[in-house]
Formats: sequence, C-alpha cells, structure tokens
Amino acid sequence: MITIEIKGDAVHNGGEFAYDLKTLANSFYPDRDCEVVPLDEWMGRSDYPIRITYNDKVEFETELSPYDKESVKREVYRFFSKRSHSVLPWGILTGIRPAKIATKLLRETNSRQESFEVLMDDYLVYPEKAELVLDVAVNEHHVTKDLDLRNGYSVYVGIPFCPSICQYCTFSSYPVDRYTDRIGDYLGALEKEMGFNKRFVNSQRSKRKLHSIYVGGGTPTSLDEKNLQRLMEIIRKTLPMDEVIEFTVEAGRPDSITREKLEILKEFGVNRVSINPQSMLQDTLQRLGRTHTVEQVREAFRLAREVGFENINMDLIVGLPEEDEVDFYNTLNQVYDLGPDSITVHTLVIKRASRLRREQMETGGFIRPEETLIPVLQKGSYDYLKQHGYEPYYMYRQKNTLGATRNTNQENVAYARLGKECLYNIFMMEELEDIIAYGAAGSSKHMVYAEGESGRSDAAGDTGIPLTASANMTYEPVEEDEYETARFGRHFPHESIRMERIENVKSVEDYISRIDEMIERKEKIWH
Repeated sequence: MITIEIKGDAVHNGGEFAYDLKTLANSFYPDRDCEVVPLDEWMGRSDYPIRITYNDKVEFETELSPYDKESVKREVYRFFSKRSHSVLPWGILTGIRPAKIATKLLRETNSRQESFEVLMDDYLVYPEKAELVLDVAVNEHHVTKDLDLRNGYSVYVGIPFCPSICQYCTFSSYPVDRYTDRIGDYLGALEKEMGFNKRFVNSQRSKRKLHSIYVGGGTPTSLDEKNLQRLMEIIRKTLPMDEVIEFTVEAGRPDSITREKLEILKEFGVNRVSINPQSMLQDTLQRLGRTHTVEQVREAFRLAREVGFENINMDLIVGLPEEDEVDFYNTLNQVYDLGPDSITVHTLVIKRASRLRREQMETGGFIRPEETLIPVLQKGSYDYLKQHGYEPYYMYRQKNTLGATRNTNQENVAYARLGKECLYNIFMMEELEDIIAYGAAGSSKHMVYAEGESGRSDAAGDTGIPLTASANMTYEPVEEDEYETARFGRHFPHESIRMERIENVKSVEDYISRIDEMIERKEKIWH
C-alpha cells in the first residue's frame, strides 16, 4: 500500500489533488493500491507538508510554501522516480488529454518555444513528447479555428456488433451472428432515441449547426446490407444532413465490407470511412481472433477507393503479441503503400476484462517483451509518418488502470494528410462542443460556458466578443518564434467551465427495454 498524506483541505477540495497524486503513483507502481489522505498532525514549520508511506514505512517527508498542484506533483514525481529508478515520458501530466495543457500554454505564451520549455521544465515532459503534443495542439487549432463551436454539435451513433470479438477488446461489442434476431429491435430503439434530435434543435434559441456524424461501435458494417440501409435511412430522417461537414462510418473490420455496403454509405453522404488492419501479419491477426486476411484489407481498401471514398483512415496497433520491430515496420510500410489519407497508431493495452489479459495471467502475468518496444515504435511512427506527409492532429493517453499492463501510460495518435483530419475525433477528445451520443454505450457530453463566452476562436481575450470569420483574426508574431506564431496566434477557443456527461446503458437488451429512460436523460440536459 502507498499512502500519500497532504494538507487536509487540499485532499477534500474537489478531489483534484487526490486523484492526480494517486494517478501519478500508479503510473510508477500500477499494481499497488494507493490512497491520498489528510495529514492533520504536522510539527514542521510549514502548513504545506507532504508525507509518503510505503508498506507502512515513512519514506519521504517535505514541506512546501504554499501548495500549488504542479509543485506538489513534482515533489511526488521525483520521489517515485528515484525510488523506482524510472521516469515517465509524460512527466507529471496525469490526464488523458495532454493537448489541453499544450493549447493553454500556447494561448498564454503565444510562443511555441516558450510552451515547449514550460512542458519540459515545469511538467517534466520528455522533449519528444512535448514536440508531439504541441504539434497536435497547433494542428487541432488549424482544423477548428473557423468553426462556431458553442453553437455547433456532433452526433455519435453506436452500433455495438462485430463479426467476432478481438482478444484485446473491452468495448461493449457483441458477435453479430448471435444477435441477428435482435438487430431489428435495436434499430427500432435507435430510431426512437434519435427522434430526440429534432426536438433538441428546435428547442434551442438559435439553430444549432451539426458539424459531424460518427457511426462507430463495434463494427457498423457488420450489419447486413438491408439493416445498413435502414440505419442510413434513420440517420437521414432524424438529422439535419444538409449542414454536416463530416460523416464518418467505422467500416473497421475488412471482413465486414462489401461493394454494396460501401455504395449504400456513399449514397447516403458518408465521406469518411475507417478500414482497420491493426497488423498486416497474418499470424498476428489469427492470434488476435480477427477473422480476416491481409489480402482482405487490401481488397477492402481498393473497393472503397473504387466506390469514390476520398478520405480513408487505417488503424494500427503497436505492441501486439509476438510482434517485433521488423514486423511493425513491415505493417507500416504496407499500409503506407496503400495510400490512406490518415493513419491512427494505437498502443495495445491489455486490460483486465480482455481475453488476452486472462491468457497472460494464466502464464504468470509477466510483462511481455513487446511492451518494451512500444516507446521506440511510437517515436518511430512519429518520425516515419511526418517524413511521409502525415501530421499528428489528435491524441489521447491510455488511462492507467489497476490490473492492466504497464503500457497504460502510453498514447494513441492519429496522423493525417492536410485537410483529411477527423473533426469528430478532435471535438470529442478535446471537449470543444456538445456530443449527442445515440445507441448502447453512448456517452453524450454537454459543454457549459461562462456567460458571454463564445466557444469560438476569439482575439478579444476575456471580453467574449466573437469573431465570425478568420479574416478578422489579427496575429501577434513573436520574433523568436515567428513561423509557429503565425499558425496559432492567441486565438484558441474558450474552454467550457464544466462538462456534463450523459451515459446510455451498455447492454443491447437494456438499451432496447429502457429506451424511454435514455431519451429522458438527454431531455433533462438539453431542454
């Protein structure tokens, strides 16, 4: 047991200190329980003590004057780093959205170089991670700077069925062949829930603009052609399609893709699809329980291009069982040769609920050799894709989970060619606008702004005066950083003051039987 003791009011003040310190400790010791408790008796000179106890033995005590979150985290980080003889590439950053910190620094400093130095010196972030997250922040801003985020929203539609369940999967997915008699009922419930959308739009004082639609799961294309057609008809019937900038469908599993399905998607206005090999090594696909071949990946991609899709993403995973560095770069080269418009590089995290984790525990639960390659392959992916014309535009870090493997501190990064970025991914991860999620396991997000703030890129500082066009933006170059400053200036969207989350139930059966409750949950927030 690890016990971190700090001043009582810091522990109880919204739980922020406690959560961050516990997360930091578990980043060094993921298999240890950790608690953060008030230190009420302290005989030192300062009112701001820190004490760390490891297995009932006091190993560290110090005083600060006064507390601030970063200084406390730095002290705790340095203790655990010294004790464990290890370092964390992301330093004291504990959240899954480091680009939020980078965006904040760019807004405050108006200098990429200064932001880079703060990330390294104050947050103890590795140089290569600081470069990555600043790239992401700048590219996110470039993609979203002209959008009215406060008056926009995006829609997620969840289809929780797959051809088969992958060994590493912990999502709420169901084998489609076992649910054939329930798909019709599921789509009926989905149509009823999505009927809320018209009421939502009509209830707003000013009409909200639907920026993006993302149909995910699961594998939406695991539906047969008839049900996929019905799904598209439901979306067209319930959503204002004439406004949509981006319409994505996860066609992830190549074995679920046919020409007819792609033609249905194209007919209904889908302009972005994802075809996800994960690996181009056949033995790996078999180990993962993915019932498709490498050749099917190539054929699915070829079909998508023939049907007319000009924005195709492909997902890869680093750290797959029994794959080495040569195997991963073989996959990366083959995928690049196909010519996708974006490539998303995920880190394999073997979570407790996955079949792969159960198999690992049965063989002793040891860290796999592939895990030691993950940092090297992440950096290699960054270098390779940048050199080949792809820019990182979206990322998130794996959440550190007790019972998972140690690579939970790694990140997933999406790279795209200019103009091929996924808007929905940015909106969802950086919490820039409302997300209304329909379907089982859907997680909606409602952004609440301070009065007078626009949620739009804004050159007027705290006055909240919105700029309606990028032509009105006046950049303020900084001499030592002129090129980068011209790309981002001071014009980042205001952050919401809080985010309200509305969860749908995960089970298909519960979703169907409790659909009225799912609608009521949304109506309480958006009324």
